[in-house]
Amino acid sequence: MVTKPAYRTSKKALWSSSALAWLVILSLTAGACLGSEQAVAFGTIAVPSMVAIIVGLLGVHRGFGSYDMRLAMREPRHDPPEERP
Repeated sequence: MVTKPAYRTSKKALWSSSALAWLVILSLTAGACLGSEQAVAFGTIAVPSMVAIIVGLLGVHRGFGSYDMRLAMREPRHDPPEERP
C-alpha cells in the first residue's frame, strides 16, 4: 500500500502565508492610490516579492506534491534502521 508523503508545512500555514502576501499587496495598492510616496517606493520591492511567494506556494506545492506521489508509487518505502542505545 502506498502512503502519502508527509510534509512539515500544514495547509493552514500555506493559506496563512498566501493571505498575508495578498494583504501586503492590497495595503500597498491602497496606499499608492491614496498618494503615499512611501507606499509606492516600498511597493516596487515588496509587490514582486509577494507575488513570488504566492506563485511559489501555489505552483511549487502543487507541482512537487504530485511528483512526490508518483515517486512514492514507483519506489518501495523502507523504514529507517532502528537505533539501539
